[in-house]
Amino acid sequence: MLTVETGVGVAGANSYVSLAAALAYHADRGNSAWWNASEVDLKAALVRASAAIDGKYGELWPGIRSSETQGLDWPRDDAYDRDGYELTLVPAGVLAATCEAALVELGEAGALTKKSDAGLRRQKIGAIEQEWSGSSGDTAFPAISRALSKIIKSGNTMARR
Repeated sequence: MLTVETGVGVAGANSYVSLAAALAYHADRGNSAWWNASEVDLKAALVRASAAIDGKYGELWPGIRSSETQGLDWPRDDAYDRDGYELTLVPAGVLAATCEAALVELGEAGALTKKSDAGLRRQKIGAIEQEWSGSSGDTAFPAISRALSKIIKSGNTMARR
């Protein structure tokens, strides 16, 4: 069952985005895979996407959860974006990131919560061998990172107006 967060701290909410809003979002972008899937699969993808967004970015959200009983991390109190604007309800960036994440989840259930070795690199040239982790906290899905870029905390750049 899809229970959508409306921006008031819905207890039991499991999705930031309604099915109708996700359909409109993907229709605007011509993502035909979205409207070719069943309603059951679409709802499940939205639930998994919302959980993955909170799981990956929850520690980077500004402010604090508005209510102890709300089902998801948003809405939040005392939350400001990188430009100092107050973030109320569920920010548009979180909604867009959830839609993008749901499209990934629709393609492969659990794709956003699988362990990744994207930051691991190894190079060997003759006797010289180097290994490093290039992990910078970025996701392998740039559309999600872009949608959240003004919301997630980065160092001490969060400021109030």
